[in-house]
Amino acid sequence: MHLIQKKAALGIKGLTILCVVLGLFTNAEPAQDAEGELTFLKLKLESLKDRIRHLCNQYSDLAHNCSAPAINCTECPDGWVHVGDHCFVLSKDTDGWLNSTLKCKDIGGHLAILTTKEEHDALEKEARRIGTFNPFYWLGLTDIENEGNWKWVDNSTLQVSFWNTLKSEPDNNESAGKAGEDCAVVDTQNQNWYDVPCSFQYRRICQMDAIPLK
Repeated sequence: MHLIQKKAALGIKGLTILCVVLGLFTNAEPAQDAEGELTFLKLKLESLKDRIRHLCNQYSDLAHNCSAPAINCTECPDGWVHVGDHCFVLSKDTDGWLNSTLKCKDIGGHLAILTTKEEHDALEKEARRIGTFNPFYWLGLTDIENEGNWKWVDNSTLQVSFWNTLKSEPDNNESAGKAGEDCAVVDTQNQNWYDVPCSFQYRRICQMDAIPLK
């Protein structure tokens, strides 16, 4: 009887978390235009599917092995930095921009969309805690489709920027080839952005929405 009650409780908890996660999807603010809204919603949907799948696997395993330790619900996954309504994680490996977008998607997120000083402060602190020779990390920002028209990976247009204007960034320098510089990185030591070739190898910052627990 105790085992049945525990499994029932787990089912209720799992359903509650599922409803909360789906609530994030329905309450998300889409981009303004129709095409942007569709891209934004697809990104959200894929991210939430991955997170729901992960939660279901956790609770399924726990239900079949009630001797396993309880899973504590938190706003962000373990190892992620919680800032406002978002969760961020800094990778340890390097890759090009396109592969980095896919790797963030694989863990239920997307490349970071940074819009506040608070987010930059928190990520600078985390990068210093981790320690790295190269302080540059990929952002989810590119003008690869239309030079000079910078957009985030959710297809929203750049509104607030942190470019290093003292060095005339973004400058689309062709020193690395005719393709120019169509992807953005953040220097976590000074919180400035730079445009660089998308083929360069950098670490990445992945982002997902935090799960509200209250």
